[in-house]
Order: sequence, then structure tokens, then C-alpha cells
Amino acid sequence: MGERQGDHVDPSPEPTPDLPSPEQDKKRRPIRDSLDFFSNFLKNPTSVGAVLPSSRFLSRALVGSLKHIQEGELVVEYGPGTGPMTAVIKERLPRNARYLGIELQSEFHELLCGRFSGMDFHLGSASDVKQILAGRGLPRPARIISGLPFASLPIPVQDSVVDGLVWALEDSQCDFRTFQYAHAYGMKSARRFRARMSERFEHFERIGPIVRNVPPAFVLRYRGVK
Repeated sequence: MGERQGDHVDPSPEPTPDLPSPEQDKKRRPIRDSLDFFSNFLKNPTSVGAVLPSSRFLSRALVGSLKHIQEGELVVEYGPGTGPMTAVIKERLPRNARYLGIELQSEFHELLCGRFSGMDFHLGSASDVKQILAGRGLPRPARIISGLPFASLPIPVQDSVVDGLVWALEDSQCDFRTFQYAHAYGMKSARRFRARMSERFEHFERIGPIVRNVPPAFVLRYRGVK
């Protein structure tokens, strides 16, 4: 029987697009993270300081072993970005140890909070570490791991972060780890940062270069406040 004038016939429903599986989503994540990172670099080149997220090879070298971290002790990460180092910390952090990531960029902070459930993140500047830890009732850290672009930070900001490191690692043999890109290692600002750190810390170790990173980078390790 044909359609009668005035009858309403529902159109065929649109096919529901297939959603990516968790495995597919995981594979696409590095591409999304690279695009997010590059976008934030263009908007905030002195704050982000890198075009691409750190590779897993640099992240593993930078985080190092966390087996010595005791129950209740704190690991702090400066500038987690999209979380490549955070993921390694999550894998290696002993049970009942504590973690806090301090991220300045609101887009990254939101991404981190959604991606790493059960881990704590603070939206703010690493130069305020003393106030941040006090406000959260947290102890001084057993280790600080940094993804901050020290070579591209303004000198007053660079100095205030170093002052915070001295306070945080005072009276302990706990260490601070960061990295510098190999091609920028000789830059005046990079040399200034290392000289400033040498004035404040007894021990320095350079690891690398980590060639399986774009671009290759050195891991810098400091401990023992003078």
C-alpha cells in the first residue's frame, strides 16, 4: 500500500560511527599529544620550551629508579606537560608513596587530571613549591623530576625555581633531575642555569646524551645543597 499524503515516515537512522577501542586510542595518543604540545608551544614558547613531548627513552632516563622511595615519601614533578614522564613515575612509584605534579599550563593540567586518576596535580608555578606543599600539607620531596625549559625561562623565574629547589632539598641527599637538549647545551642561558646550580649544589652528574629522543638530550642530576 502506498504512502498517503500527510503521513510522516521516519528516515532511516544514521549509522553510529564506530568508537575507537582502548588499544586504538592508546596508539593515537602520541599523535594527539604532539599536536597539543606543538599548539601550546606556539602560544607559549617560553613556558613550554619544546616542540614535542619527551620520548619514553628520555622519560625513563630522567625518572630513574624509584625503589628507594619509602611509604609516605613524596615525588614532585615540575612541568608534567602531556604526561610522558608522569606515566613512567606511575609505573615505578612504590605503593603508598606520594606524587604531586605542578603544571603551569591549564590545558595540560586538565589533560593530566583526566588521564592519571589517583595522582594529584596542582595548577601553578614550580617557583611556589614551598607554599604549594605547605597548602597541601605535604612533606619536602624525596625527589624532584623536572620537564621545565630552564634554558628558555626568564632569569628571575629561573632563579626563583632554583631557590625553591634549595629549600625543598635542604638537609637531605635526595636529588633533583632535569634535562637539557644537546643542541642547546652550550647556549648562554643553559650554561647560566648549570653555573647557578653548581653554586647551590655539591654534586652534579650528566647522563647521556639520550639519542633516541627528538632532539637528543642530556639528563642532569643534582644533589647535596651547599
